[in-house]
Amino acid sequence: MINAIEYGRALFLLTEEVGSTERVREDVTVLIAAIEENPDVIKLLDTPAVSKAERLSVIDKILSSVDVNLCSLVKMLAEKREAHSLIKVLKAYLSVYDEARGIERVEAITAIPLSEEQVKRLTDRLAKRTGKTVIVTNTVDPSILGGIKLRYMGIQLDGSLKTRLDGFEKMLTDTII
Repeated sequence: MINAIEYGRALFLLTEEVGSTERVREDVTVLIAAIEENPDVIKLLDTPAVSKAERLSVIDKILSSVDVNLCSLVKMLAEKREAHSLIKVLKAYLSVYDEARGIERVEAITAIPLSEEQVKRLTDRLAKRTGKTVIVTNTVDPSILGGIKLRYMGIQLDGSLKTRLDGFEKMLTDTII
């Protein structure tokens, strides 16, 4: 079993060295989306029913337009039948990229979509708080009723109305009358 974080870091360091980091970041983003849309590709790359030569040929065809180092990584994982780890490796690459560039990705979960102005205010506030470039993604979840949940830096801040109501309900049921 491979260490996806180390492979992602190694790819990042290699791309920094050869000056292809930005291109590889774009390729990685596209590749993640393609794999998530077609997960059977990973099964194909890991199956012993397909010869190593055939697997490598498929990779060459599918990834003909991506950076050579990224293509080599995918081939190496397929040769080891570790293609199932590819998404983790690619996400680790993006994580190392963000860390090196001072980027913090934040998920803002709200009951209704945030306006552009609200996203901008939230982005500015979090950038000031973290000292990083903040990229906010708004996810809509009507079950939180109102308020906002924030996920970033490995933590979750929950200011949703549902959580507040649940807390109030617990307080009422714990109160002895």
